[in-house]
Amino acid sequence: MRTCSSSLISRVLLLLLVYLSTLPAAHALDPTIPLGGYRHERWSQVDGAPGLIDAIAQTEDGWLWMASRRAGLYRFDGVRFIRYTSADGSRLQNTGISALQSGRNNSLWIGHGIGGLSVLRGGRLHHILTPDKTDSVFAITHANNNSTWIATGRGLFEVRDDKATRVDKARGYGGARSEYVMADSQGRVWAADGINLYVLESGSTVFRRVRQVSVNPMMIEAPDGSVWLVLGKRFERLTPATTGRSPRQSRRGNMYQSAFDADGNVWTGNCPVGLCVVRSDTWKESASFDLMSSKERLDQPWQMTSLRVLSVFVDREHNVWVGTAGGIERLRDQPVHMIEELIDRGAALALPHPDGRIVVLERWRLNGTVGLSDMVDGKLVPSDNPLHVQVMARAPDGSLVLAGSRGIERQYAGSAKKIPFPPINLPAGQIPTFRTIAAGNDELWLRISQHGTWRFHQDKWVQFKEMIRPAIAVGGSGEMYVNSGNELSVFEGDHIRKISTENPDIGHVEYIHAVGEVLVSGTRGNGVIRNNRLELIRIPAFKGPAVISGIARGQDGQYWLNSSQGLLQVSEDNWKRTMRNPELPLKGELFDALDGYTGEGEAILLADTAFVAGDGKLWLAGERGLAWLDPGKLQPNKVTANVEILRLSSGGKSYLPGALIKLGNGSQDVEIDYSSPSLRIPQRVQFRYRMVGVDEQWVDAGARRTAFYQSLAPGNYTFEVVALNENGLPSPQVSSLRLQITPYMTQTWWFYAFCAAVLVLILLLMYRMRMRHLAARLEERFEIRSKERESIARALHDTFLQSLQGLFFSMQAVMTRLPPGSPARVEFDTLLERARRVLAEGRDEVKGLRSEFGSDEDFWEALQRDIALIIPDSSERVQITGPKGIDSLHTQIHHDVYAVVREAAVNALRHTQSMVVIHASPDPKAFVVSVTDRGPGLGPYKAGKHSHYGLQGMREHAAQIGGRLDIEDIEGGGTRVTLCIAAKLAYVDPDKNLRAG
Repeated sequence: MRTCSSSLISRVLLLLLVYLSTLPAAHALDPTIPLGGYRHERWSQVDGAPGLIDAIAQTEDGWLWMASRRAGLYRFDGVRFIRYTSADGSRLQNTGISALQSGRNNSLWIGHGIGGLSVLRGGRLHHILTPDKTDSVFAITHANNNSTWIATGRGLFEVRDDKATRVDKARGYGGARSEYVMADSQGRVWAADGINLYVLESGSTVFRRVRQVSVNPMMIEAPDGSVWLVLGKRFERLTPATTGRSPRQSRRGNMYQSAFDADGNVWTGNCPVGLCVVRSDTWKESASFDLMSSKERLDQPWQMTSLRVLSVFVDREHNVWVGTAGGIERLRDQPVHMIEELIDRGAALALPHPDGRIVVLERWRLNGTVGLSDMVDGKLVPSDNPLHVQVMARAPDGSLVLAGSRGIERQYAGSAKKIPFPPINLPAGQIPTFRTIAAGNDELWLRISQHGTWRFHQDKWVQFKEMIRPAIAVGGSGEMYVNSGNELSVFEGDHIRKISTENPDIGHVEYIHAVGEVLVSGTRGNGVIRNNRLELIRIPAFKGPAVISGIARGQDGQYWLNSSQGLLQVSEDNWKRTMRNPELPLKGELFDALDGYTGEGEAILLADTAFVAGDGKLWLAGERGLAWLDPGKLQPNKVTANVEILRLSSGGKSYLPGALIKLGNGSQDVEIDYSSPSLRIPQRVQFRYRMVGVDEQWVDAGARRTAFYQSLAPGNYTFEVVALNENGLPSPQVSSLRLQITPYMTQTWWFYAFCAAVLVLILLLMYRMRMRHLAARLEERFEIRSKERESIARALHDTFLQSLQGLFFSMQAVMTRLPPGSPARVEFDTLLERARRVLAEGRDEVKGLRSEFGSDEDFWEALQRDIALIIPDSSERVQITGPKGIDSLHTQIHHDVYAVVREAAVNALRHTQSMVVIHASPDPKAFVVSVTDRGPGLGPYKAGKHSHYGLQGMREHAAQIGGRLDIEDIEGGGTRVTLCIAAKLAYVDPDKNLRAG
């Protein structure tokens, strides 16, 4: 199952990577956006960030590494700062780090300010140069030929295969020290000693002096391949731009206080304080330029963690990182941009004018004043406002309707048309307050404070007093949708059509979108009108009810929904899919504060809060002001979110990931920390994990970076986790961790087997004890019965049989007096013969009471004799089969077995003329004797007949000796009576019978 799952994940990853590779490459921070328009986030020492960050680097796995000159080495995933400890316990040469550089195979090169060079590979530190050989390390760079170059206070070093060689005069480098070194994309190595600048051309082994320099020089390569010498804040060109591929900056040189981004903008610190940026168009054609001339800067104490900048770095996701004395900061582009002048100044609405302008209406919250402006190049330019405009709306034909305290006007491109005021009565000196407006091509709806809702149609105003704060929209065919209470009214000229909005309940209707599909948004949900009825729609991106206040369709067909939870982007296919079948959720991507859209869509004072301008930009009215977004510049983050398991905690101990983590004995509570260094929007990184052997499916953890498992049973487990970046692109491989929980002795399989064996033995002993107890009770009962039978036999012999004997002698004396041969004497002689038989039977019964049968033969002979006596001439119909086995039975049960067999045989002979078969079987497990006939069967008389005690007597005899009596009709006719006695109760020596069996 794991193999199939891993294979499926791999195929999904491959498809996503192929898809994303077709998209345009991501750019650096948009140069058209001013410095204040970027998203700027700061982490100070209060947030766990180290201070005095002298160097920043990013390894291939995406982790951001930062070096503090006093606190050592840290890494950052965008959420947590983690002070680094090696997997094998190896330690840094000292905590003061002056240079960091990422290397091949996910390695990190570390240079120390007081000397020493190390490389971190696979979680282990390898020390290349000790402090006494280097003094301070200033720079580290990797060349195209797999060599690494180190600038130190004791000269320039070349490192190959972790072996360092000092570069001397024989190779053309005459400096006793090296203050900076950089390898460019063309294979050249540039080095400076504070006096001269040298270059090692590609393929050469000897450096060439280039020019003289001053102290603390740096070299840096621009994205176009040009190389620049940095002297303080002055950049001087060393080489022209190349036509080849732009270099990857992260491995070329240490960026320290200046860095180029991918678009060629130069970011620098301490100009003279804070952060500055110089745009690419400033230096592209220049031989030199000065960063101090920058006009875009952050230089106020409240803008940064510290105005003392120590390092600048651009990561692979094009974020700009700034290390300061007080922490670290990040600047990144964001899709939504707020108009800075309007933030928290009150309600603002922007609409396109028919002449191409963008008109902005501002309404101040505190004093109710309004202002009208034009948006020019992202800046507000105040315009004339003779109408004292309070509300405005755009009609389907593109005209703009403005309504103010001094008039109402419909404006076209180059012309305008006056509209009269509604006939409302106002006290002298009071001006009307317009709340909302909606404009059709030939009509107008206006809500006026304290005067209700008015409709202007066919050049006259009509008041609707019952409409309190209605939502109003214009349909694609000019019809007007007006909601009041739980009812939606559709005005089509003079005709009014009603639609109920009560079921399903979406709350008070706040907004109606009537272009194409009619979408209705309320305080409890959203719905769409289909077949003249409201149907609920579900939007998964919204966490709970969200009020929509504006919908716009972009030039590419995508829909944009401005809501109380942010801006929702919906593709045209997803929109049509849900509108055709509202049971399908409306899927989309939500833009919120993390994307620059602070606050939420305005819904109280404005009728429609989203529109697309002629240049394709989307304009939004929000609670905190006006914002815009350029859909054409939206690009997914193609950098995959690598995932790493950081540690496992259990039983108060922490374990670093390894080949196999062995935990203690018994069930364990386990906590596993993992992370993904996705640095653009780390708050949106999603995780999925599973514990193979516990979880049947992947667990969606959301943004949570810890997994918890309680009471894991002993066994072997594999924990797997995968991360998805903010665009849903998963990590290229699943990160896994193997762990083993060893069982206590009482949790092993052999202990369970032992316990099971003991339990079976105990049950067996209990069974044997039970059988012995039953046998003892039966023995006791047999002894009592035997004594009773002896007493009865003695009484019968001493009284009844003796009296019969006396009577017999008296009768014989009388018979001798009769004449011989007389009829009376013959008859009397016959009676005496029968009396002799009765006396013999009596003696035999008394003998049977006094003792048991001596052998099998005695038992079966007595049985045959009694049957013949009771049923004369029946001996030929009785057949005795089987090994018999009476000798092996307890003598105490002979009489009861005899009584049951005799009664069953006599009953069979009386009620059928067929053969009666008596079969005895001394089985090792039980003694079984059966009596079978082929008669009509007992049918309803299996339980016995009324006033007949034969069957009842047989059951009583069987119960007295612990046996089971079964009476059944045989298929085809006949009856079988079976007596079964367990071996422990039946046999004198059960083990002997078991062995014989």
